[in-house]
Amino acid sequence: MKLTVPVRLLVPAAALLALGLAQGAPAAPSPTPAAAPAAEDRAGFSHVAGFDHIQTDDVKYNLNTGEFVLKDRFTAIREDTDITADSGSGNSKKKVLHAEGHVIVHSKKRVEGHGASAVTEEPSTLTCDRLDVDGTRKLYQANGSVHFTQEDRDATADSGTLDDARNVLHMEGHVHIRDKEQYLDADVVDYNTATGEMNAHGGPVSIRVPLETAAPAAPPTARPRRR
Repeated sequence: MKLTVPVRLLVPAAALLALGLAQGAPAAPSPTPAAAPAAEDRAGFSHVAGFDHIQTDDVKYNLNTGEFVLKDRFTAIREDTDITADSGSGNSKKKVLHAEGHVIVHSKKRVEGHGASAVTEEPSTLTCDRLDVDGTRKLYQANGSVHFTQEDRDATADSGTLDDARNVLHMEGHVHIRDKEQYLDADVVDYNTATGEMNAHGGPVSIRVPLETAAPAAPPTARPRRR
């Protein structure tokens, strides 16, 4: 059974009833503006494909299989991560999502450290042409013009996999990373988004760091003149 839901047309039944009654009754005073609806009440649908809420204006959904198609640009929200793209598809039962076109992934979360200490992960942004999401394992497989930015670091690659559960970004193919004035080029790089540690391998690795210049020598002390 297939169900096409034009989200723009979703209107509560109570609102339709009130509109019909209003046509035959005097106009009532304007009500006090209501508070903004919660995320679950906005256009879209909730608890799908491992996301708390997906905001969109047009969705095709199959009640039997759980498959869905997002025809317009959408935003998928979960905890401290949100994804936007031009279109998408997926399966609510399998908790998978495929995003296509101008894909942007924003992430900001708190990472617990050892013992009582805690590390707050810096906000990061991942952009790409196509993205496949495993909602159960929190895996984001990015392909096409992959670009990752975090604080003063940015990285580009042919493809990448962001493991949000382990805080690891795995990049492959023409990987180029810049950290302020430091540069790294490699075939494969694993980057820990919480600690900033990198492991580059899979071919010749090139690392360029700024040349340290020696501090200027102190001027010689003048000798006292003999009288």
